[in-house]
Amino acid sequence: MKILPLLIACTAALTPSLPALEVKDGQFVRDGKEYRGIGINYYDAFMRLLPTGAGGAARKPTYMDGFAFLASQKVPFVRFAACGFYPAEMELYQKDPEAYFGLLDGLVKEAEEQGLGLIPSLFWSYFCVPDLVGEPISSWGDPASKTREFMRRYTREVVGRYKDSPAIWGWEFGNEFLNEADLPGHQNPETWVVPKMRTAAVRTDRDKLASDAALDAYREFGEVVRSIDAKRPIFTGDATPRVSSWNLAHGKGWTRDTRQEWMDTLARANPTDTINLHFYHPRRSGKGYEGYGLDGATLRDTLAAVQEVSKATGKPTWFGEFGPGIGEMDVAERRAQVEDFLRLIEELGIPLSAYWVFDTSNPDLAVWSAAAGNENAFVFDLIREANVRLSTPPR
Repeated sequence: MKILPLLIACTAALTPSLPALEVKDGQFVRDGKEYRGIGINYYDAFMRLLPTGAGGAARKPTYMDGFAFLASQKVPFVRFAACGFYPAEMELYQKDPEAYFGLLDGLVKEAEEQGLGLIPSLFWSYFCVPDLVGEPISSWGDPASKTREFMRRYTREVVGRYKDSPAIWGWEFGNEFLNEADLPGHQNPETWVVPKMRTAAVRTDRDKLASDAALDAYREFGEVVRSIDAKRPIFTGDATPRVSSWNLAHGKGWTRDTRQEWMDTLARANPTDTINLHFYHPRRSGKGYEGYGLDGATLRDTLAAVQEVSKATGKPTWFGEFGPGIGEMDVAERRAQVEDFLRLIEELGIPLSAYWVFDTSNPDLAVWSAAAGNENAFVFDLIREANVRLSTPPR
């Protein structure tokens, strides 16, 4: 018998039961009370532990220091990828699932000890599972495919293993699958082709993802989760729709959606019990954040439209990623953009949100990365102060 899982089980039995996050009457609820809170994305906290394939060794864990720091800053929860990004990073799961889950057990246990909530995202990259099982990406739409069978098995294992952990706040499918859906033209042959990481060597039009395929997978994911965990919220993990999502789905190309078409698309994109969005500040070196959100709308108008959909569907909003826009800017501008978001989160009543991103060395994410002592560390003060305001009952 492996010692770590036994210790985890014993620790869970001794840990006081903490109230789980639930959805009731269109609201997030904890301990019988409406919950509003702002967390942060620590997306590679688990991914950093995984061997990179081709005989690569597991990497040194860093989440202990990260969780301790976030707890000291009173960040209530993190969203993270409970999987690998590339197929090669899932080799350990395939070859030695006990060792794989031993790594994830340690992360969940540390979060419990730090009193930190977790929102695990089970299938982060849209190509990973199809490539892992040797199928085209379109297989997400086939319930009889190996891709969907992997989805069902992995979901059962993860949810079944951690459903009693007080650290788990919800279950998320993946990350922004619909950003890749319904795109016109031929499949880009170079899209996420990294053979050394066990991706497909070439892409064909069978690797094009239709929104119907992703939504069917979302629905079944929700059914599998609900068969095991009756309470916690279920998230798709998707982004704010493109400005042309409705028209793309209807074969009309890049024609801009009307406000109603865009809102209908947002409602359709969330067949589980929450409304999901990711959105970055629309200011980008003096230009709009092109391609996403309501066409020509302000930041406030876009987020207000999201809340309209939330109220119409009776589903609370999960703002899974927010942060500064893309492009060169100084720290003062970045701070101002984060403050814009936090002000609107409070004003519009967006109940659950997470800043993108905590502690990453990826240079492509440097504009967003907040860590102890770096130039974006102002984020922690802003989140802490906003959470105090959100938790204070109105007079």
